[in-house]
Amino acid sequence: MKRLTFTLLALLFAATVVAQVEDDAKKEMKKSRENALDEFEHFVRQANNEFEDFRRKANEDYARFMEQAWTEYSVMPAEDIPLQPKPVQPMEDVAPSTNALIEYAEVVESPTHRLPRTDVLPEMELPAVSQPEPMEPIMQVYESNVAIQALSFYGSSFPVRVQAPKEKVIKLKDTKEKSVAKMWKKLSSPYYDNIVAECLQQRKDYNLCDWAYVKLAEKMSYKYFDKDSNEAVVLQMYILTQSGYQMRLARADDKLLLLMGSQEKIYRYKYFIMDKVRYYILDRSMQDKSMYVYDREFPNEKLLSLAMKQPRIELKKTERKTFDSKNFPDVKVTIETNKNLLDFYEEYPVCGQWCYYSEASLSEVVKRELYPALRQAIEGKSEYEAVNILLDFVQTGFNYATDEVQFGYERPLYPDETLYYPYCDCEDRSILFSCLVRELMGLDVVLLDYPGHLTTAVHFNEKVKGDHLIVDDQVYVICEPTIVCGAPAGISGDQFKGIKPRVVKF
Repeated sequence: MKRLTFTLLALLFAATVVAQVEDDAKKEMKKSRENALDEFEHFVRQANNEFEDFRRKANEDYARFMEQAWTEYSVMPAEDIPLQPKPVQPMEDVAPSTNALIEYAEVVESPTHRLPRTDVLPEMELPAVSQPEPMEPIMQVYESNVAIQALSFYGSSFPVRVQAPKEKVIKLKDTKEKSVAKMWKKLSSPYYDNIVAECLQQRKDYNLCDWAYVKLAEKMSYKYFDKDSNEAVVLQMYILTQSGYQMRLARADDKLLLLMGSQEKIYRYKYFIMDKVRYYILDRSMQDKSMYVYDREFPNEKLLSLAMKQPRIELKKTERKTFDSKNFPDVKVTIETNKNLLDFYEEYPVCGQWCYYSEASLSEVVKRELYPALRQAIEGKSEYEAVNILLDFVQTGFNYATDEVQFGYERPLYPDETLYYPYCDCEDRSILFSCLVRELMGLDVVLLDYPGHLTTAVHFNEKVKGDHLIVDDQVYVICEPTIVCGAPAGISGDQFKGIKPRVVKF
């Protein structure tokens, strides 16, 4: 009995010792974790302080040079997109296919350098376009006086955090160099950095492309200063430069103007050329005159791209329209589009990069109704048969008219716009068709840019006869969306025989 009691006491003591050791170990582990967290938080605070010090120094230098005399430049007049002669009526007569090899002048790569898609996954998002970023991370540090306000953006209401200023609202004494530099110094503070961080968060949350971000910065500046005021221009400039965009500031008499550096030629905007870069005047009401420009780069700045990312904005439905195919009666669909997105496209700058329009794709509200109908129509068909169904849908389901007739000027349409406006011409049809073939069938498509005409060619995985060209050792068969008689793949317009197009490759 004594032995049993001793054994039990020994086990109890051992258990107590083990428990104590485990408890001490847990306390030590907890203390180690807390120390590690403290060290990490200290590291983050130190890194953030270093980032802020680096940005603060950059802005101090930027403001100091801003005080010096700005350089006078002569403004260049706005250019209209070249209005090339196009057929008043779509092509109705075509020459028979001769399996001709089409010679071309050059190959132009898409500036976005996206890889061709080889799958048939239309719901998969395209790779994101690289956008400018701040020279260093910008942290949000809000105080108790922050309020959630609505920012109106193409029919949508974006919730943004807006702080009441600690000091009297900044006012420019005049538009001279020293006054603008003084305001820039006041903007270079954690308070206004919160505005930049808020805009960057909205860019991410609402999938804003570069142009949409420029417009967002404009809207945000109106939250703090009067619309179209010089102070609002300086704040917009501050938001965009801190976000990584290559911008410049100009003065014409007593008005400040924002200049936007772009990767592409932009039509219908006046501009300056500085260091071989075009800077476009965002205020299109300005007269052609010389201006004084603050032409100094900000660290890590990057030119804006007009590559399209559809913003996530509220849906405002348009009236429903019905489209059907003449030679494939089963292909009939009634759809609606998003008027808010169309309004966004209406203000979007026009450029000559045809691939940007096709890469923009269609809006989700259109895809939900159009794509199931087209998938059903091409299901079980060979590639040649399926492409011909999509081709006939574009050839015969839309009314043709030139841009000059419909708008009075040259204007390429995004795919949603082609489904909305009463008429479309050759580039609009080619852009829409190339989008459908790539996203519904996963086939590679190129655009053929002739003088006054745009058409397409498709790379099939099966052998298809017809007029064709060879690009990077791949055969592309001509597909002409502007022929209204339902000509199949391989048939090209007779009037373009012997003319060398530019090949636009995605």
